[in-house]
Amino acid sequence: MKTLDRYILFSFLSSLIVISFGFGVLIIAINMVEELRHFIDHEVPLGDILIYYVYFAGWVVKSFLPVFVLLAGLTSIGMLARKNEILAMKAAGISLYRIAAPILIFTFLLSFVHIYYNEYVYPPGNKKRVEMKEYTIKKRSMKSKSSISNIYRQVNNDLFFVIQGYDVPRKEGSIVKIYRSEKNKLAELISAEKIKYTSRNGMLYNGVRRYFGDSTETFETFDTLSAAYIKDKPSDFERPLEKPEDMGYDELKYYIDVMKRTGAPYQRELVDLKFKLSYPFSSFIVILICVPLASNPKRGGIAISFAVGSGIAMLYFVCFKVIQSLGYGEKLHPDLAAWLINGIFLLVGLVIMLRARK
Repeated sequence: MKTLDRYILFSFLSSLIVISFGFGVLIIAINMVEELRHFIDHEVPLGDILIYYVYFAGWVVKSFLPVFVLLAGLTSIGMLARKNEILAMKAAGISLYRIAAPILIFTFLLSFVHIYYNEYVYPPGNKKRVEMKEYTIKKRSMKSKSSISNIYRQVNNDLFFVIQGYDVPRKEGSIVKIYRSEKNKLAELISAEKIKYTSRNGMLYNGVRRYFGDSTETFETFDTLSAAYIKDKPSDFERPLEKPEDMGYDELKYYIDVMKRTGAPYQRELVDLKFKLSYPFSSFIVILICVPLASNPKRGGIAISFAVGSGIAMLYFVCFKVIQSLGYGEKLHPDLAAWLINGIFLLVGLVIMLRARK
């Protein structure tokens, strides 16, 4: 890495750190004002509030990093241009492409880091944040998480089961019915008082097993009966507190599989899954757009750069949400909904970069 690259990257990273910290504190302050009533009403200790906002800071990074990158790019490149340093670089025979290269490479790599962060670093802390909000700040009962009612699961096209109530900590459910069909007709019905998850598989207790033929019906009682075909673990029955978009990629993918087995709609979750890979690359795309704009500042300097950056960010993320809504409504394929805006703005950024004064 040459001295020029280090200098440009240092300028960019300095702006990114300052802007991330400044705007992050502002976002946290706004959220504090919104949550102030809950803090006061439920007498939340100051220590818990501070811990909550440490986790909340992780959400800020996950959600707003592309915006921080955009503003940092506009600020750092704009400052270099205002000091005529970019003009001096160009006079020395260095093209705008070469000047922008270290920032573009860095933000491209940062997009992969953002994906890794969203998948492995962010979800555990976010779960603690959501749990603190529900049970420490809003003082809601833990029973809503540990006791689940009316569980429906489809094992395959011919087999599904219903559990009237399930106690997650005890790994035990009550009033279980398992239905198996053949040729679109009910072939077997198993009713049990209890299901308990063991180290090997689920076990049914105190029940009746009925078989239905063309014109006959037979039954047998049992004290215990293996239900190895029930692959769900007790934790799978918990209702997740966090939103699907806040889950990790693997976790959301598994959640979608559970939704499929329950027969519930999962289009929104599938769109969110695709967006987990596309959204982090917006950092690279917005930098591609802002570099040629910031390198030729008009009258007004940094203020104009921030105004332009805000406009670009607003347009980009409004379009992002509109396309996301179309994906939710099944008007667009999930892959197209996730990557369409990135593709359009990438093309716009390339055109702006090619047409910029070199």
